Amino acid sequence: MEENKKIKKLLHILKHTEEHFEELIKYIEECNYNPEPYKTIYNKLKEENDKLREKLRS
Repeated sequence: MEENKKIKKLLHILKHTEEHFEELIKYIEECNYNPEPYKTIYNKLKEENDKLREKLRS
């Protein structure tokens, strides 16, 4: 696969991974379970994704 396509695919996956975690946290909360461990993971995921996005876009 061409490098540009790989980068676009990676950016797409990063976005959707965050969206899935947001949904996961929402449903955990709606089921009255503790979402805090998932929020911690989500925040770290988002932080690392942001760093990677910056590298990919530069």
